[in-house]
Amino acid sequence: MSARVQPADGDVLETRVEFAAPREIRAFIDDPAFVTGIFGPFGSAKTSAGAWKGWGYAQCWPGARIAVIRSTWPALEDTTQRTFFEWFPPGVAGAYAKTKKVFTLHLGEDLPPAEFLFRGLDSEDDIQKVLSLDLAAAWIDEPQGGIAIKRDGTVIAEPGIAHDLWRAILGRCGRQRGYPKMLWMSGNPPPPSHWIAKEFQYDPGASGHDAPENARPGFHLYLVDQDTNRENLPRRYYEDLEDAYGTGTPMARRFLYGEWIEWAQQAPFQSAWVRFWGTEDHPRPNLSDLLIKAAIDPAISKRDTAASSAIVVAGQLVRGVGRGTVYVLHATKGHWTVYEQVRELLRVVREYKVRIVQIEDVAYQRGLGEVLDHEAREAGVTVHVELVKPEGDKLLRANSWSGLVQNGTVLFGPGQKVLLDALFAVPQDPSQWDLVDAAGMAVRGFHTMPAPASQLPSVDRDGQKIASTYAVRDLRPPVSPRSPGRPGPARAASYAVRRRPTAAPLRSR
Repeated sequence: MSARVQPADGDVLETRVEFAAPREIRAFIDDPAFVTGIFGPFGSAKTSAGAWKGWGYAQCWPGARIAVIRSTWPALEDTTQRTFFEWFPPGVAGAYAKTKKVFTLHLGEDLPPAEFLFRGLDSEDDIQKVLSLDLAAAWIDEPQGGIAIKRDGTVIAEPGIAHDLWRAILGRCGRQRGYPKMLWMSGNPPPPSHWIAKEFQYDPGASGHDAPENARPGFHLYLVDQDTNRENLPRRYYEDLEDAYGTGTPMARRFLYGEWIEWAQQAPFQSAWVRFWGTEDHPRPNLSDLLIKAAIDPAISKRDTAASSAIVVAGQLVRGVGRGTVYVLHATKGHWTVYEQVRELLRVVREYKVRIVQIEDVAYQRGLGEVLDHEAREAGVTVHVELVKPEGDKLLRANSWSGLVQNGTVLFGPGQKVLLDALFAVPQDPSQWDLVDAAGMAVRGFHTMPAPASQLPSVDRDGQKIASTYAVRDLRPPVSPRSPGRPGPARAASYAVRRRPTAAPLRSR
């Protein structure tokens, strides 16, 4: 595929961008149906497909006005727009007006350019601006919402596009006179109960990935999987993600295998995954070999009917066999006042030699951290209070470390039935989130550690032959040419010897 570019000086250039679209992607791009959608796991070229479908529409209908929409501007700028500009870079394929957030795609000499209007629907004002546009077509990236992972690996929560808003955007397509109305979507699989599944009349079946029948006229759904774009991905792309997300977790099922599952109804933890320390395979660790942290999820009220305060202590093995393994050492919860929480924290700090106490960086928890810091100094206890920025919702946080439980990175200690019961009860039992949140904060506070490095075997160089052209370096210290009794360094015959100028004798007048 190629695009012609006409710079301001009038010279016409042609730039060719190669896009080897897999069969499923090509079918989606070429489909002229009123509404099309492509959904699948990470790395399956969904966003690229959405960008190229926009390019294809612009080629067929020069001068088209196309909206590129996502539920938040940061996600649109960091992911969707970045992918679009990788294929169609500003200054080469067109010009981008950053203030107006409009990209003008040059289509060729004597052809009107197409306009791509990038819009993140973060506020009511942004929504009103989109709903006042007369569009030819629109592309909505990640309309299903839920959680999303940015290109830098950051996990974020996205609200998605509401059903009524989607209908309103659909009503703006085809308002540009003379252009056929079209809307396409790309994203990770939504739940079967989502409005996207209902609009496409799609039933994913027991596998969560059955082929769509596309029975509704004008609505065509395309599903992609790991094999769709595997040849263009880094080596072990999915295998490395499986190490992080597990294989049976909701995060893995949705983002790695492309299943349409009810996200909020899937248990993040399963009893079959749990492994314990204190066994023959995983003996009790020495505290001196661990980097130990405690985390607290405090409750505001002491009433028995209110949420509990939860404290979890965990340590990561920093040396030896099993380096990087996280041991859950202690888990408890109770209805405590602020000072009772502090006393319980100081007790576990002394008992387990805790170095860091993690507390969420919100108003009430910051106040608890200040009290803990003061009481620790009064008691002569050294501990660092670390404020942790809240991230996403509870289910998102639980799924971000459930894969570590499945692959055996996290080991639980004997007598931690209360914590394990809480893990298996969420999200159905909201009263169990306190311990789960505290455990997640403690576990996610550690960094992934590589296996310990091993020294390469030494090489015996005796008897090895050196090529005749190999320059042997003399590592002896240089000898100063002014050292008494020792010869100076030899100079090349062509070396120019600099002589100091001799001062002319002064003459008296």
